Amino acid sequence: MEPKSKYLRLVQTVLASGGALIINTLITLLLVPVISATLGNDAYGFVTLGKNIAQYATMITAALNSFAARYIVVSYHREDYSEANTYFSSTVYGDLILGTGLFAVALVGICFLEKLLVIPADLVTDVKLLFLLVFLNFWLVTVTTAFSASAHIKNRLHVVGMFKTLAYVCEAAILVVCFRFFSPHVFYVGLGLAAASFILALTNVAICKRYTPELKVEKQWFSWTAIRRLVVDGVWTSLNSLGDALNSGLDLLVCNLMLTPAAMGQLAISKTFYAMFSSMFLLVGQAFEPMYLKSYAEDDTKTLMGDFRVAMKLSGMISNIVFAGYVALGMVFYKLWIPGEDIAVIYTLTVINNMVTIPGGPMQPLYYIYTLTLKKKVPTFITIGGGLLNVVGMYLLIRYTGLGVYAVVWTTVIIMMIINFITNPLYMAHVLEQPWWTFYPAILRNLVSCGVLVVVFKALSRLYTPTSWLTLILSAVVLAVVGGVLHMLIVCSREDWKLLREKVRRKSLR
Repeated sequence: MEPKSKYLRLVQTVLASGGALIINTLITLLLVPVISATLGNDAYGFVTLGKNIAQYATMITAALNSFAARYIVVSYHREDYSEANTYFSSTVYGDLILGTGLFAVALVGICFLEKLLVIPADLVTDVKLLFLLVFLNFWLVTVTTAFSASAHIKNRLHVVGMFKTLAYVCEAAILVVCFRFFSPHVFYVGLGLAAASFILALTNVAICKRYTPELKVEKQWFSWTAIRRLVVDGVWTSLNSLGDALNSGLDLLVCNLMLTPAAMGQLAISKTFYAMFSSMFLLVGQAFEPMYLKSYAEDDTKTLMGDFRVAMKLSGMISNIVFAGYVALGMVFYKLWIPGEDIAVIYTLTVINNMVTIPGGPMQPLYYIYTLTLKKKVPTFITIGGGLLNVVGMYLLIRYTGLGVYAVVWTTVIIMMIINFITNPLYMAHVLEQPWWTFYPAILRNLVSCGVLVVVFKALSRLYTPTSWLTLILSAVVLAVVGGVLHMLIVCSREDWKLLREKVRRKSLR
């Protein structure tokens, strides 16, 4: 694929996936005040908690799935279709067995859910139905994971993005109908999630059949050796996911058991924004993955490193604009969005939570390095170690100080900042056999950019403070444009500007 068409496909992917992200974000923005107003913010806390618990089950399936796409795609690009089909079929059968088993275990837990969690009496049945539908969503995603490799092989992630938009529109339609015409229930959220996942599952299967007909699910291709290899490599991803859960995924559970469901609801709302911000960074990282895989399969280190640097700049731009924009306009947003809640607490929790994105934004596209190079052990040990410190720190601070819910977020932020600033950049450079300082120029430039954007955005927000949704949106658009220009001026090196000038000059001579 020529560079021009390669980056054109990248833009298509970002735009298509961006449309899906916007729809999903709007669903969340409309859902939170509806549930909080009709059922209470503790009810919304169970929505996020249910998704988190399903993610704990995903830790187990990650042992099989985290490297499946990598092996399938690399084998396919090397035209070893026999090996590609072996990994493909083995993953499909393995996911079917594993996903069904975990779903059965979840059903047993759901039957006794009120004995495992602190649930208000009037929400018990509602929350049980929510968890049932959330785990049905988990099962659908799990058993069709292998089919998503085709979109990476043929770089058709933009097609997936378009169907994601359709799926989220259907999810929104279900939620609107349910909350508009029936009495409010929190399990409607799970119903919408399951419907969206069903559409995406069909999409991945259809893409696989159309673009990679060489890949087929057949018993003759099933191999325990392939399963064993995927699990041996992928078990480190599962353990790393355990570390991630210890670092942040247990926050809501700790609030539910050690504080109150109300505190859990406040934290859930603040973490909703962290999840939305993270989705924006993933948008960039996932769009680059087909390019990473192709360059790595062809041993093209120069192109691979160039793509990493471009991805860092783009992802850092999004993280800085969003973080600085929230610092400047967050209080106004909450006053308009959830005026009946304790806005000051939720705003502060959100700012603290999202401090992680300052180094995490530009680093997000680089996490795929560990998948490409099959180097998971060291980062896994670091993540688990940090997670254990986080849990111990949360317990001690909640038990022996008056910090309350703030103890939960501060321990996570401090530990994750250290990991993203120090351990990840150093080890990523090491596994790529690059100098230790390879990623630090981009990280430091991004840090400077974030500081500048926060100062500029705060100054502009004081010159004019929006008072309505329309003026808030217009202010956000202005800040985004200003932030994008400032960010690129700060993070782009002389070589970047020289290359851009050369491209412009060549086009003008045509």
